[in-house]
Amino acid sequence: MKRTGIDATQRGAAAPGLRSEERATREGVASRAPRRSADDTVGRWSSEELLLRAAWFYYKDELTQDEIAKRLSVSRASVGRLLERARRVGLVSISLNAEYLDSFELSAELRRVFSLSEALVVPDHEKESPDHHALNARVGVGGAQFLSTHLRPGGTLGVGWGETVSRVIAATNFGSVGPVHMVTLTGGVDGYLQTILSSTGESATDAGLTTASVIPAPNIASSPSLAAALREEPTIQHVLKQACSVDQAVVGVGTPTADATIVQLGYLTTEDVRVLRERGVVGDILGQFYDADGAVVDLPLHERRIGIELSELRYIPKVVGVAAGVHKAEAILGALRGGFLDVLVTNELAAIRLLELQRGRGAGEQAV
Repeated sequence: MKRTGIDATQRGAAAPGLRSEERATREGVASRAPRRSADDTVGRWSSEELLLRAAWFYYKDELTQDEIAKRLSVSRASVGRLLERARRVGLVSISLNAEYLDSFELSAELRRVFSLSEALVVPDHEKESPDHHALNARVGVGGAQFLSTHLRPGGTLGVGWGETVSRVIAATNFGSVGPVHMVTLTGGVDGYLQTILSSTGESATDAGLTTASVIPAPNIASSPSLAAALREEPTIQHVLKQACSVDQAVVGVGTPTADATIVQLGYLTTEDVRVLRERGVVGDILGQFYDADGAVVDLPLHERRIGIELSELRYIPKVVGVAAGVHKAEAILGALRGGFLDVLVTNELAAIRLLELQRGRGAGEQAV
């Protein structure tokens, strides 16, 4: 945000209209002069000059209202009224960078259309980056900013898996938050290892800021019977109960594609992906797959999962979804229609596509 109306290139310059002897008085050189009353001080300036002085001190010199009140020998309330009048008469105008304003408006529209508690849209450049890793990193920073302002010392954070979630954790400044206990929401130690390590910080002062409870099992077992046996293990049951009672959670949104994290980690094959698409799958969260309406698809694969169910996300007060890219728009839309997310962090072009898809689907439903 930039303020206009007062030349921003003259930061730190003397306030306009001040004579050299007046500046010397403020600096204490003429401190032996008789002290003027507040009425005398204000009375010798025109109302326009008083407005200009107050605005200059506040917007250019970045003084507090208390400091300005002392300089002008008026009350703090009077300074507030002067600044309000300076804006009202046009002496000071405030403008928002259009790039960020567009993203802010998209955030508001996402909240309204999908009944989200929060939405954060990361501005894109002219075109979406073809490098999905770079895009995930940008949205990861946005997710980290959200977590940094919403996590509380001693709080608990449920953690999904995937590259974007890892980027969020790596970019979060846990030093400014305080101790946080992370709990994995699914099995898959190998998929979580880098995420957990990235949260521990590099310096000795960061040590101990985060602790973690990890489900000691794969995300997807080799057979339904093995998965059932593992879910009965007391250690795994304990972490699963913890996962359902965290203060908030951050999850990624996957797509049924050959480059998906779940495929890269070896849990699914490209043939599995083809079958998923044939069954109408558009996305997954925590390895549980759903269709365009957000309904969980009945798949044999789900019997081999180890982790909390999508239906159990409702026990978590705030579920933050982080996902980037137009190619994920249908998967994100399915997650929103399923009601799995309370907060969405995404990029600008993906947000635009989401709203287009939702409008198109709404028009189609009305036509039927």
